Amino acid sequence: MALLPLRRIISGGQAGADWAGLQAAKALGLEPGGTAPKGWRICLPDGSDGSNPDLASYGLVEHPSRAYPSRTRQNVKDADGTVWFGNEDSRGGKLTIKTCKELDKPCIINPSPNQFREWLIEREIKVLNVAGNRLSPLNPDIEQRVYDFLVYAIAPLLPAEITDADMTWAESVVDRLN
Repeated sequence: MALLPLRRIISGGQAGADWAGLQAAKALGLEPGGTAPKGWRICLPDGSDGSNPDLASYGLVEHPSRAYPSRTRQNVKDADGTVWFGNEDSRGGKLTIKTCKELDKPCIINPSPNQFREWLIEREIKVLNVAGNRLSPLNPDIEQRVYDFLVYAIAPLLPAEITDADMTWAESVVDRLN
């Protein structure tokens, strides 16, 4: 299998798919980062406004605006490509996909692990934007599903060593998701 040029995973820091991307970056030995709304604004699982200043320790920077669309656009712009996890018909999904098209940036939506690997390699993605639905009662397991997917899909393509036990665990998780 070909090795990836991937070196960084970015996101907007939202609880859910975004957070999973940052966690996966750390687990895979990649640099995390991205742009978050001003004040480290996030939407809590119950739908209320919250803040996560810990995002700075993951390499995120604050956007001058508190608006989610501003940070979405910035992360799409800063990445070589975007992967979307979840309902692409959500407001965030529509905005992310529309922004990718407007900026002529590659985007893949809810891929299989093999589709995702091929996409990363063919497009020589160095900076990946991970986006998707937020953690909510409608998506209570999105963080774990996205984290497991990313580790399983990316680990075999990196020069970093991942133990056989880690890969066996990840494979079993992905089998349950399919």
